Amino acid sequence: MRMQLPRCLALVFVVSTIAIGSHARAAAGSFQEDWLGQLGSVEKKLMSLEEATPPNKMSWRPDKGIRSFSEVYLHAAYGNYGFLKSMGFDPPADAGFGADAGKWDKQTVDKEQIKKIMEKSFEHVRATVKALSDADVDKKVKMFGKFEMTERAALLMLLGHLNEHMGQLVAYARMNKIVPPWSKTGA
Repeated sequence: MRMQLPRCLALVFVVSTIAIGSHARAAAGSFQEDWLGQLGSVEKKLMSLEEATPPNKMSWRPDKGIRSFSEVYLHAAYGNYGFLKSMGFDPPADAGFGADAGKWDKQTVDKEQIKKIMEKSFEHVRATVKALSDADVDKKVKMFGKFEMTERAALLMLLGHLNEHMGQLVAYARMNKIVPPWSKTGA
């Protein structure tokens, strides 16, 4: 009997470790895994374009009343937090996320600060989505207090939002003779 207890405890430890590990990352072939792949693609492009944007262009805007480079980058980060918050996932306390998008978008034009803000927002999104189960993505949520949909649909909206603003930033870049880094390499 004494020999069985250590084996039993070892088995419990192994099973617990596997269960925790599988919860920490999206299952292979799941919606979450596919979604995270798409997120990684748009994140890589947004981050490389932010890196390629010269500091003196961060305040550039195509016309009065239209977001500047820095405001679009910050708005993308705001959206990362905002979509998830609307789904019931609060941003980290140190994210500085507030309800006023107008103020959030104008908080800085400093490239390094913008980069850190964007990175932190993407980390939050990845961690949240990795923790979702298949059953979670089929749950209904009320987005922005009025639109009922599944978490899956809300996550697709989040990707659409990021891609929309990436397209906006590509147009800004081209207008300023900035070549998006991935178009140089064909990636």
